[in-house]
Amino acid sequence: MADAENFKQGLALLMIANAVLTLPMAVLVKRDFLRLGHVSLPVAVWTGAAMHGHAIATFVMAWSDSGSAYSPTLWSLVPGGLIFTFGAYIIYLGRKAYGDRKRVYGLKENELIEHGIYRRSRNPQYLGYWLMFVGAASGSGSLLAFGFALVFALLVHGYITIVEEPHLKRHFGADYTLYCQRVARYFRIDASEDLKKELADG
Repeated sequence: MADAENFKQGLALLMIANAVLTLPMAVLVKRDFLRLGHVSLPVAVWTGAAMHGHAIATFVMAWSDSGSAYSPTLWSLVPGGLIFTFGAYIIYLGRKAYGDRKRVYGLKENELIEHGIYRRSRNPQYLGYWLMFVGAASGSGSLLAFGFALVFALLVHGYITIVEEPHLKRHFGADYTLYCQRVARYFRIDASEDLKKELADG
């Protein structure tokens, strides 16, 4: 029991450290955007490691802290599993729309992606990860996993609004402004009038 608690505490500290380190990481990304117009390879490696590291740690936390909020049952595992799977599918659709893996990590910024899932969400991959975290927390009944899903949402929202969106406005200009008017930052269930017209026109 003591070993399990020590493991959870150690994992929580690592996740907190990763969250804190996203602040200087965001500064470096913003610098790269201003200087290069895209993310440099070392910073892209850092951002990828931070994202995937947080994901793995959240899933492990959900397992190791299972039952701290409520005891997991079929009534939590099934909805949690569905939310998790839906999130993974959204990530898949986002990467499929990108076409080139370099775009996933900001190494390539030569095209404003507006097709596929990007007609429904401007940030489907962040949304997908968050749904996976919520699904894992819901299924396992882990209070800590819920907490770190909230931390992820707050950090990502700050990163999007302070770092990514200003860059995209500078880089793509009016096209990005119009895109923001058509498509929600995270998700919109009903299609905008522009999207309905686009679909009707084929």
